Amino acid sequence: MEPTGTSQDESICMRQEVITSSLVHRIRQRSNLVLVGLVGGIFCIFRLMSGLHRPSLTELALPFVLMFAHLALSPIPWQWTGNDEPRAGIGRGFLQALLFNAAWLSLALFILSLQIAPPGTGQPFHPPPPPGMPGPPPPFEPRPFRIEWGLGLINLAFAIAFGWVFAEKEATEAREQLTADLLRQSQAKALQNQLEPHVLYNALSSLSELVYEDPLAAEDVITRLADLYRMLTLHGKADQAPLLQERKLVEAYLSMEQMRLGERLKVKWYWPESMDEIPAPPLLLQPLVENAIKHGISPSDTGGTLVITAAKSAATISLAVANTGCPLREGAPRGVGLGNLEARLTLWTEVSAAFSLAGSGEWTIAKVQWTSRAGI
Repeated sequence: MEPTGTSQDESICMRQEVITSSLVHRIRQRSNLVLVGLVGGIFCIFRLMSGLHRPSLTELALPFVLMFAHLALSPIPWQWTGNDEPRAGIGRGFLQALLFNAAWLSLALFILSLQIAPPGTGQPFHPPPPPGMPGPPPPFEPRPFRIEWGLGLINLAFAIAFGWVFAEKEATEAREQLTADLLRQSQAKALQNQLEPHVLYNALSSLSELVYEDPLAAEDVITRLADLYRMLTLHGKADQAPLLQERKLVEAYLSMEQMRLGERLKVKWYWPESMDEIPAPPLLLQPLVENAIKHGISPSDTGGTLVITAAKSAATISLAVANTGCPLREGAPRGVGLGNLEARLTLWTEVSAAFSLAGSGEWTIAKVQWTSRAGI
């Protein structure tokens, strides 16, 4: 059993990563920067219209600096939940926000007060009064409440409310993203599950043809069909698997088709070993091979050649299946396998994926390729 301390450390590290990622996204978002500029600009206009002494450049920059600091820092205490929740509860969040924002605001206002020298500092000079005239009135005693304190309290209240609004906004976006991801996963899984019986149906159709032509070979194919079903069940349930598993599944499928088609089916592989460990959703290659045999090689009296290629160039990976035999018919509708494949590629949001099917001379070429959005 894993120690509790280790689990807590991992949870803290994961929460830190989430908060850091959220902070970077927040300060890079253009609409947030526009908000900082708009609010800071309004405060600057009020300051210029107040009629007080001419403000310095530092004083004019103060609203923008504080607004940017609010944007970056205020949501953090609300996002420090101590668990997997995207936002802390009201009680915990308020207490954390009060302490955290009071700390950074005190430091920020102290630093800024050192940069802004109030006008007319120092003791004013009063000339001695003429004889017989009363002297100047005594200086006013300093007020116990300073303007910096008021500014700090206003900013503290603003930071607590502003941080909650942004933390709640990002928590809502996180929940919506999670819901969308779960929906995509369920749709992809449903399509995957739809494809598994389709593969077996086509395999059984091929077997029924072989029973009459070569009963002994059909008996061997039944054994291989059981192996194919076992591999299909294990491989098809995974969200992603190494391409090596996809190749083994296709090899099992081709061994059955080889028993049925004999010399009419010639297979060539161009598959570097470096492709074996690349992860991908299952059943990307098998529909291409099945389509090439069903519509290209099997209907042809002379059969044809099947060429399977896997390649990687920088961050782009491609799987291609080329076949001779019956040529591609223009405008032919997509079958279940290819239609299912295209639908699953649109749900694979981590990459930019595409499917193509085209004729080139005597060859029909089907290709799936994808490029990682973050690179590989």
